[in-house]
Amino acid sequence: MGVGPTGLVGREGELAELAAFLDMAGMDGAVLLLTGEPGVGKTALLDATAELAVAKGMRVVRGSGDEYETDISFAGLHQLVGWLTGELGRLPRSMREALEVALGLGAGPAPSRIAVLNAALSLFDEAAKERPLLLVVDDLHAVDQASRAAVGFVARRLGGRRIGLLGAGRTESDESFRSTGLPELEIAPLGDSDALRLLSRRFAHLPRRVLSTVAHEAQGNPLALLEFAGASGGRHGQGAGWASGQGRDVRALYSARVGRLPHRTREVLLLAALEGSGDIGILEAAGGPGGLDGLAPAERDHLVMVAENGRVVRFRHPLVRAAVVDGSTGEQRRSAHRRLADALADQPERRGDHLARATTAPDEAVAAVVESAARSSLRRGDADGAIARLRRAAELSPDRTVRRRRLSQAAYVAAWVAGHLEVSHEIMREVEGDPAARSLSAAATAGFLVLVTEGDADTAHVLLMEAIEQAPMSPGPPSGELETALFTLTLASQYSGRPEHWQPLSRVLAQLPAASPAAAASLGRVHHDLSSITDGMLRRLDEEISRLRDRSDADVVIRTALTASYLDRLPGCREAVSRVIRDGGAVGSSMPALMFVALDDLYAGRWQPSADAADELIALSEETGYHLFAQVGHYIAAMAAAQRGDLDACRRHCEAVWGWSGPKGLRRLENCAHQAAARAALGAADFETAFRHATAICAPGVLPPFNPEAVWSAPDLVEAAVRTGRHAEARRHADALRDAGVGHLSSRFALSSATVTAMTSAAEDMVRCFEEALGLPGVEQWPFEVGRARLVYGEALRRQGLNREARVQLAAAHGRFEELGARSWEARAAAELRATGMTRTGRGKAGEALTPQELEVARLAATGLSNPQIASRLFLSPRTVSSHLYRVFPKLGITSRAGLRDALEALPPELPATRL
Repeated sequence: MGVGPTGLVGREGELAELAAFLDMAGMDGAVLLLTGEPGVGKTALLDATAELAVAKGMRVVRGSGDEYETDISFAGLHQLVGWLTGELGRLPRSMREALEVALGLGAGPAPSRIAVLNAALSLFDEAAKERPLLLVVDDLHAVDQASRAAVGFVARRLGGRRIGLLGAGRTESDESFRSTGLPELEIAPLGDSDALRLLSRRFAHLPRRVLSTVAHEAQGNPLALLEFAGASGGRHGQGAGWASGQGRDVRALYSARVGRLPHRTREVLLLAALEGSGDIGILEAAGGPGGLDGLAPAERDHLVMVAENGRVVRFRHPLVRAAVVDGSTGEQRRSAHRRLADALADQPERRGDHLARATTAPDEAVAAVVESAARSSLRRGDADGAIARLRRAAELSPDRTVRRRRLSQAAYVAAWVAGHLEVSHEIMREVEGDPAARSLSAAATAGFLVLVTEGDADTAHVLLMEAIEQAPMSPGPPSGELETALFTLTLASQYSGRPEHWQPLSRVLAQLPAASPAAAASLGRVHHDLSSITDGMLRRLDEEISRLRDRSDADVVIRTALTASYLDRLPGCREAVSRVIRDGGAVGSSMPALMFVALDDLYAGRWQPSADAADELIALSEETGYHLFAQVGHYIAAMAAAQRGDLDACRRHCEAVWGWSGPKGLRRLENCAHQAAARAALGAADFETAFRHATAICAPGVLPPFNPEAVWSAPDLVEAAVRTGRHAEARRHADALRDAGVGHLSSRFALSSATVTAMTSAAEDMVRCFEEALGLPGVEQWPFEVGRARLVYGEALRRQGLNREARVQLAAAHGRFEELGARSWEARAAAELRATGMTRTGRGKAGEALTPQELEVARLAATGLSNPQIASRLFLSPRTVSSHLYRVFPKLGITSRAGLRDALEALPPELPATRL
């Protein structure tokens, strides 16, 4: 092998592959990751490829990892976006703002992680409009996790785009990136002959014996070859002595070169090393007038290079940056950080980071800046960054009480948002070792941890009530750590469901003014008494839900969805909670988010997706130690199984809930399992068992406070009571639900209330009451509840001997349950239909004969008559006509009235009509 066109020795094969990569990237998009040991020549190949790309007419944008910025989310992406300010301004406003907020370049609602990634991809698309774009990212192993995710996201979506992504990372350090399955090109050390050829070209004055010794010691690593040989100049007569000396350490060689630079040059290099992005503007502001002039000696010594546009300075190799930092004193680094903090006044998070590194002694002013940066991180959805900054703010806090508060807040974010239980416990051990007085934040975190990991609502309640009772109450709505403590107390009381827990909470809530739907006070009031919710509160909740699309603060999204889940408003939250799950940066919040997705699917009749989400919730909760949340997963899975008629699965999940929650006194979770068990028993027509489970939740005629399952399971209790002859109990419970006035909350509540009223009404009012229930607006979005209402309606009609009318409702119920996959409920409807004398209960299939009445209805519908007009002619109800047409369409192989005429004309004259 020889010298390539770029001057690289022994890399002809790699250069050929990279040239082919550029050709593909310029036409249809491509990605390639160079891997290999440090110093093997990855950066040189990146440089050569970038030069070749420019020669081919491509635009090149570069960035690199920086070990000093790995804890700053999107620091690496910030470098790439910095080259594209013009294109950023041309993006749609929502995308531009998402990137600006995520990168700390603007203020606004925290964008979701997926919004940032999509915006980055769109930005690169915009940059590639006029000519192909090559993105070059060196040192991927040192890129922050958020930027690495962005690079991976873009890399997997380059097909059909004129964009190339070329990265480089160390083989032993880059497993998390390589696991994405991106194409790789491993860069091997040079062979012996190529190593000697490289040395001979660069160090022709050295004896062959010295060059051979260097080649042997460097083992084909190009960086080691050049640096070792360079260090041996002037002592080539002592090759053996050199080979065993300090020159073997390449980092030490770079340190020596840096040490020979002028003091002013080392100052500027230190600023560049600590700043990370290489932004000339920031370095100029931090270095003062004429500061950049000091870069020249480092450029001449090939330690740094300035980009062609003059806006970015880049170290030739990461070891140069490391040598610059290693060669500085602590005071020099602190001084550089202070100057960088001053230059970054408009970037609060980066300013806070540099101030924190510049400060060694407790300083409240600096601590406050760092805490503010943590809040900014949380608004951006960067939970890990918020935790790190809160911990640093605590370290800098002179006041021990304030220090404890900041540490406790970090622990709470770690547990509730990030899902890092071990980190949270670690921080809390530090807090508990501090003899300062217990703070609200400490109580909230300790209570939350013991609740979600052990299900110990008793301890959580004691901790929180004691702290809240000692805290001063301001006139307005609670905020800050008081709000956090109240929210955690509400969770503990909610899962407990016991009077000794919710009664003290109710007394606290009574002292508080009206608050936003996401506030703890609102959640507590909703959970305490659904009937107390006013139309004004519902409007405010709907308005807050409509704003969720612009929010990615996981805490706000989850709290709002939690309140919405009690009031049948989860569909409006679906997009926002799904973002929390997809983004993956808030593992703690993703578990409640999975709950809401599973519940939304459950209520909408999407039972398999609901069960899948519940299973995922159970697995994630058990894996991460959030055992309380796993019980909610078991409840949802039990409900899905109950409605599908999978009695064994339902029993298994219910027993899991009872076994874990019962000994801990978590009555609400026990009630949830009873609700699922009652629903399963009803589907199997085991009404006595259903009554036993339903009355375990509440007594007939009573809807206790802090017991939402009493409201949700009211139709189960009433139906079980009616079918077991307990008519007085059924009427008392129906009256209690009606008197609670929950019908205005949602169409599902309205349907439930109207259905139980119809079930317990007098015989002469029964038809009217059921028809009114089924005629309520909006009920079709609750398919199971509608099918169930038709089933009990049909059963009531049959018991009154109105078989023909009963068949209409029972057939409709049977069809609905068949569509939903509710096997036991479908079987119940089929049995009732058989009791009316109807022997075929399935919806018609193609080729099946029409009954005489179906044929008559079909012929009238084919003439253009409406259902009411047909009903009037045939002395039927419009619903009966609708039911007939429901079975006619599949028998004729059509999907709408438009095909009726042709389908009827095509019927063979000999096709007999049968009567059911």
